[in-house]
Amino acid sequence: MNTTLNTLSQGSPVSLSEDVDLMKILSGHIYFQTLYTAVEHDLFSLLYGKKLTKNEIMQALGINEKPCRILLLGLVTINLLHKENDLYANSKSADTYLCNQSPNNIKQIVRFEHFIVYKPMYHFYESTKKDTNIGLCEFAGDEDNLYERLSRTPELIKIFQDAMQEISKLANTEMTKQIDLAGVDYLLDIGGGNGSNIIALTERFKEMRASVFDFPAVCEVATQNLNTQSQKQRLSAIKGNVFVDDLPTGPDAIMFCHFFTIWSKEKNLLLLQKAYKALPAGGRVIIFNMMQNDAEDGPLTAAMGSPYFLTLATGEGMLYTWQEYKDLFLQAGFAKIDTQTLPNDHGLIIGYK
Repeated sequence: MNTTLNTLSQGSPVSLSEDVDLMKILSGHIYFQTLYTAVEHDLFSLLYGKKLTKNEIMQALGINEKPCRILLLGLVTINLLHKENDLYANSKSADTYLCNQSPNNIKQIVRFEHFIVYKPMYHFYESTKKDTNIGLCEFAGDEDNLYERLSRTPELIKIFQDAMQEISKLANTEMTKQIDLAGVDYLLDIGGGNGSNIIALTERFKEMRASVFDFPAVCEVATQNLNTQSQKQRLSAIKGNVFVDDLPTGPDAIMFCHFFTIWSKEKNLLLLQKAYKALPAGGRVIIFNMMQNDAEDGPLTAAMGSPYFLTLATGEGMLYTWQEYKDLFLQAGFAKIDTQTLPNDHGLIIGYK
């Protein structure tokens, strides 16, 4: 793009094409669709550990020369591919995150962004004006949140759960390594999705039982997953709505992973109060989330994640600060509160009854 603004900055013409940061923002929709297209073609897996020419890539993908050339040009300019003479190769990022061969691949997160998040984010401006999730109009149904509307479409539930599993795999590994659940007999994971969290935690804590508590359609997916595990006798999925139904009896630890970002602070307080009431003396509530800095100046993950919760998920939530969570724990009656910083802008806040 060679557009030159007819304005002056300190007496000199300003070239928009030289403002790289702004150009990336203006072209963000194209960048993302270039990434998604390459992922759907499985181009990065094709190039894993090798270098290929444009003609070889064309033949492997089964596409014509012009669209192949356009796709490769885009990928090179956003540094997902490198081009040396006539040969194309993956960048380090592509090898790490976008190939089937990598244990850290995020291809399902890319598909989640494309099929679930991309269209609704068109409504971000209107959502800021109305302070609600206008983007939900992109999904059929009359429910007021994304998660219940997704239950109408099994294909979208699978895309969503597959992406959440990848997010959990990336973010939760350190949590499962570092969290101390010694002495916990029964863990209840509210909104636990397909059970990835409780599978990992019961592998580490061999005597602990654990359950997912989630919507019926989600529990069907979770049950299938849990039944494939060697410790399946200690695992279960319980159908329910945490805002409507009583919590299952018996847990001495209740976990909310990536859950409090979904809801308003008022609803989060009600959840903490409900959990406090359900726990025995000495029981604990665990929040595991990406965290916003107390100064409200970052990190990038908080800035990028929060519009999703406003515009689509519920219209209520965002990534809150550490202090906001601690204040909610105190209001709910928890006298002892521990915090633990984790990688990838995540953290643990644990309140003890």
